[in-house]
Amino acid sequence: MRRLLLLLGMVAVLSNCSVLLSAKEKKAVDGSMKRVRIVYIVSADRDERPEYTAALAHAIRHLQKWYSKQLGGPTFQLNVPVVEVVKSDKPANWFYDNPNGLYKDNWGYNNTLAEAKRLLGTRRNDPNFVWAVYSDGPGNKGRGGSGVTCLPEDDLLGLVGRLPTQKNKFRWIAGLGHELGHAFGLAHPKDTKKHRDAIMWTGIYGRYPDRTYLTEQDKKILMKSPFFYHKNGEPVFKKGPVITRYVYRGGAFVQHGGSGPILWTETKSSSSVEYQFEESRRDDTWIYLYDAGRNFTIRLPIKGGRSSLSTDNGKNWRPLYNITEQKPGRKQGKKAGNKEKVKKQEYRIQKTEFRRQEL
Repeated sequence: MRRLLLLLGMVAVLSNCSVLLSAKEKKAVDGSMKRVRIVYIVSADRDERPEYTAALAHAIRHLQKWYSKQLGGPTFQLNVPVVEVVKSDKPANWFYDNPNGLYKDNWGYNNTLAEAKRLLGTRRNDPNFVWAVYSDGPGNKGRGGSGVTCLPEDDLLGLVGRLPTQKNKFRWIAGLGHELGHAFGLAHPKDTKKHRDAIMWTGIYGRYPDRTYLTEQDKKILMKSPFFYHKNGEPVFKKGPVITRYVYRGGAFVQHGGSGPILWTETKSSSSVEYQFEESRRDDTWIYLYDAGRNFTIRLPIKGGRSSLSTDNGKNWRPLYNITEQKPGRKQGKKAGNKEKVKKQEYRIQKTEFRRQEL
């Protein structure tokens, strides 16, 4: 009995906010730092398992250090408390058996995200949080992208060494690292033979922590992410001054000054969501912007007009937004209506992104 009480006490320390907070933890509490939130949803017909809560806290802290080592210091910040345990009114089987979407493999992701949204306000492309949401619903399909990863009971069992087929806990910590990478905007490597041991490919199997890695492209993306900070709490990426902007109905593409690659941000007038691009080239007619995380290119007509999107390295283009150049200092005109058209255009981009097949 004494040993049980001691274990529960240790879990409480891991999963709840300490009385004495570090400077970074205080920033996490007051909302001045963007951070990763780990959520454990307990089904209506199940009880919280403290070993799961403790394993989640251990896994994300281990990954926080691993990402820091890979990036030479910078890493993501965690929420306080590190693990948020919430009770659902849905039974465990609902999470992966309830029809929600065209493809059954996506039901678990869709249901878990919907329940997390209801309970905590979880949403894709949240400007302040990246979410890793576990449910205890029986399933084996993890998904990640656009700021959210959702994982099933198999991953919880794996983290405590109780999945019969794969008992190595590092396999499941690496699995979280992989899906979290997708949530941060990382894609599978283009050259899967060269990078078969990368964490964004099959490096999660028997390679973590010392023999798997982030590719140079992965590091480049993360060092522009607003969710990564230096050890002193300063963000790794700060946008330069606005050089020019191309506006469209519902948003804008903004070029930033600074040394190194030419960086652009896409903003939305209806939300604080932002997308990062790097200018790959330009000619007399077009400016080409590449999104490495979502693996597509948008080209902007320099003199204004219809922009377009390519998902196959420029072989084919489909029309996107009608844009107009707006020099800094000029006020944007009144927002036009036709919001439904804007939503459809945004959906096409999100659909392209979500088609990615996860491991």
